[in-house]
Amino acid sequence: MIHEDNDPLTKSIFDDSTFQTPFMDGQSMHVSHFASSHHIDVNDPWGNVGGHEASHADISRSFTSPNLQSLSLTGKYDYPTDTATLILSGIALPETYSKLFNETQRSGQVSLSALHKILERAQLSSLDIEKIIQMIVPTGSSYVTRPEFTATLALIYCVQNHLDLSLESLYQHRKVLGFPILTPAKHSNPTNNFDFLPSSLSPITNSLSNINTSSLSLLSSSDSNASSSSPSSSTSTVAIQRDSPTQKLNTKDWFKDIEEIKITIAPEREGFIFKHVNYIVTSQQRSSIVLRRFNDFWWLMEFLACHYPFRMLPILPPKKLGGRDDTVFLEKRRKGLTRFISSVVRHPTLRDDSVVSKFLTEPSELATWSKHLPTSLVDEYKRNHHNFEHMLSIIPDDIEDRIQRRRTNVRSSIDQYVNMCYIMERTIRRMNDQASDYIRFSMSLDALAQSEQRYHASECQSCQRIVGGYKTVAKHIQKDSGILDSQVSISAEGVLENLKFVRDLLVSFRELVDRKDKIMVDNSGELEKRLSISKNRLNQQKKIPGKEQEMKQLVGSIQSDEQALEERKRHQIFIHSNIWTEMTYLHKQQAFVSALYGNYVNGMMEFLKVRAENWRLLEHSVSEMPVDWDEYL
Repeated sequence: MIHEDNDPLTKSIFDDSTFQTPFMDGQSMHVSHFASSHHIDVNDPWGNVGGHEASHADISRSFTSPNLQSLSLTGKYDYPTDTATLILSGIALPETYSKLFNETQRSGQVSLSALHKILERAQLSSLDIEKIIQMIVPTGSSYVTRPEFTATLALIYCVQNHLDLSLESLYQHRKVLGFPILTPAKHSNPTNNFDFLPSSLSPITNSLSNINTSSLSLLSSSDSNASSSSPSSSTSTVAIQRDSPTQKLNTKDWFKDIEEIKITIAPEREGFIFKHVNYIVTSQQRSSIVLRRFNDFWWLMEFLACHYPFRMLPILPPKKLGGRDDTVFLEKRRKGLTRFISSVVRHPTLRDDSVVSKFLTEPSELATWSKHLPTSLVDEYKRNHHNFEHMLSIIPDDIEDRIQRRRTNVRSSIDQYVNMCYIMERTIRRMNDQASDYIRFSMSLDALAQSEQRYHASECQSCQRIVGGYKTVAKHIQKDSGILDSQVSISAEGVLENLKFVRDLLVSFRELVDRKDKIMVDNSGELEKRLSISKNRLNQQKKIPGKEQEMKQLVGSIQSDEQALEERKRHQIFIHSNIWTEMTYLHKQQAFVSALYGNYVNGMMEFLKVRAENWRLLEHSVSEMPVDWDEYL
């Protein structure tokens, strides 16, 4: 099986972190169960705690220091650090540095293509751009971190103020740095760099809302037949006779008005001594914007676990590992929280809970309003009144057999989705690497054009045309790099996140069945045996005079056991009804998968069309470059 490694874009494998849930009487409930045992990333909220091998992403940043070969003619450094990562450490810089990074970053990092656009906006020469890239970008890397991005802006400021372009000069002037002058960006959002991008490629956590409701209703006709019929398995489940055939679930309102929740990281941290990160939770449908901490999401998860033990509970990223709160870690956690809350508001039962609504709309801190909530840990079964006859009518006769077959299918599907997420990440990473290599190639070609123009400008007319061809090729390769970079951004936020969304749903169902096995301990056989013994003793006591007191105790015991047996049967009906409902909900997610691939294919076609048009235009320009030997005089 393929395992996911440390990825600069995103991470898919959760660890085996656990938390205690009161409804399980101290049994640990796994946040997720599909961790790899071959790698670790302390910056990753889904990392494992085992050993790991060098990953592809590590290879792409195999050197932690930049290429310093051209930074100083003397090779001597009088400042304490010779890396762009540390040179401005502890220096107070203008807020615009951080603002521009937040606008440009993707998953806590800035791609080489996006960095090159910033350098172009500074209107620097090709040689200066190439030199800054050599100083800042680690050898072989396709992205820069926040400190490296900050150092890039500082170097731009140095060039624009006629200071020496070197890390030594940057260190000497580190306390008087201002913000560089940049021309306005055509597009502030890196995922919107091109007008051609189809709406289907936007981050499709809302893909389900684009599915025609009528197409979803067609699925309901096959719900009861999702698994082939077979005789009931020989389990200890109480057999119950039905007076009417199994009815179908009413699912017509399950997918109406699908809500989309957006989560962003608040720019400012709060706290006097220990700073914590706030997340901005936005719901257009509820017209609400609230601030929540990660611990608030954790509180909501534990609340749902206590009150809805027999529902598919969404997967929550585990608490911080490794003790570091860098941008990459926070971005990965933000994506995990987005998938979590999206699953909550789409679930036909969880979304209607008043606490969920308050979590999304109450502007005050959770600690303020949660103390006024009922502290009862009563679950859904004891809290509500239920129509057991209706529940019984929708449960298939072979429900236990279907659950076990679905569990086997889900386990296999989880493995495949883990692999697909990993492979899709590798595909996206390769596109990212290609975009970065194209930027490097175009910069070298631009620098070559400047050098050739100075050398051949007055000597050879054909050479001038060649230089013009160099610039044209560099321009179109840069454009193709930008297209690829946008494709990376949209694929990482779109198809990849949606594959993970489906994967998380499957894990939620697997954990639901595991909880059911732990909680649903059937003692009906013991109760029936005890009832039989008590009734036999009662019949014997009736024949013996003076046993009225013992008979009274036996009658009370029989009534208590009969009530317990009836309660046990009702509880089994409730559990089976809930799980069958969750199985139906999971089955209907096939419509989401269909939309996922439809959007992905349409988007890929659009990107290919634009890339082909870019190369077609370049073909015409290249054909005009002189190829006759005699033209070069």
